[in-house]
Amino acid sequence: MGEALAKTLQDVKIKLALDGLIMYESGAEVEVIRNLPFVTNSFYVIRSFAPRQATSLQDMAGNIIETPGPRLKLPTPYSPRNTFRIITSVANQLVQVDSVLMQKLEQWVANKTGLRTNRAKPDFEFWLLKRSEGHGFFAFRLSHHKAYDKILQKGELRPELANVLCRLSEPAPDELFLDPFCGSGAIPIQRAKHFPKGLVIASDFDEQKVGALKARVKALGLTKRIVVRHDDALNLTRYKPDSIHKIVTDPPWGHFTQTSSPIAEFYARMLGEFARVLRPGGRSVIVTGETTALDDALSNTSRGLEVKQRFNILLSGKKAGVYVLTKKAG
Repeated sequence: MGEALAKTLQDVKIKLALDGLIMYESGAEVEVIRNLPFVTNSFYVIRSFAPRQATSLQDMAGNIIETPGPRLKLPTPYSPRNTFRIITSVANQLVQVDSVLMQKLEQWVANKTGLRTNRAKPDFEFWLLKRSEGHGFFAFRLSHHKAYDKILQKGELRPELANVLCRLSEPAPDELFLDPFCGSGAIPIQRAKHFPKGLVIASDFDEQKVGALKARVKALGLTKRIVVRHDDALNLTRYKPDSIHKIVTDPPWGHFTQTSSPIAEFYARMLGEFARVLRPGGRSVIVTGETTALDDALSNTSRGLEVKQRFNILLSGKKAGVYVLTKKAG
């Protein structure tokens, strides 16, 4: 993620990198940061606390209140009519703090900014949070992710994750890119919208999904970038050996969509096809919640695919893994 930030923003200095969080310095415009396609939420950090300092939210709040200083310079325009609230969180879980202390912290923010408190429907949010690793932060929220449960189709990846998966494939100009389990098209759309030109092929065995994606691609004006096909990911005979540069995909996990064979066998056949059509040195990025099945398929399948990286993530509240595979040269 640090590399992605360095390529997108100017003069980036990484200050701290944790699981799912990067603290950095940049002179980029706020709107640019708000619209980073690979970031779910962005915050402007007002205070950070090392683990030895962040013993509790109460101690952090007390430290903030007792620290003298000038008015807060928020990175976005506002007026005295605007309102705020403070959200408190420990290890990604919302928690409550002592009501008297919260009122003092709210008054501190009001005095430093001129904003008014509104705990119900504010214009802005400040977050006081402690991470599971022990680090603490008091930050002003810059962006809000969309209510994806109302926007995305069932099983569709969030665009930020799809963007990250594409980045892990190391996109390059004029390459042949394939998502053979394209579903509603989250991955191909991100590849076509945000990365160098090249042919993006999106295919799926479900004819209904293929038809819906064709309409979506047309509506987005991406028909010159994305080719949508009805195809079987376990039988990619239309592609010659060593012809595909990158494969990025979210294959079935066997939870919502039944696979044609047991999941470990399904993944073994899938990897066999990927290894056949990938160019030597080509990359495949796979996300799945069935990590044991994919691990077994990888260990029992000697087809020249090598695991370069693996990341553990939470996807829709479920544990999942992201695998970056390369095809050995020769």
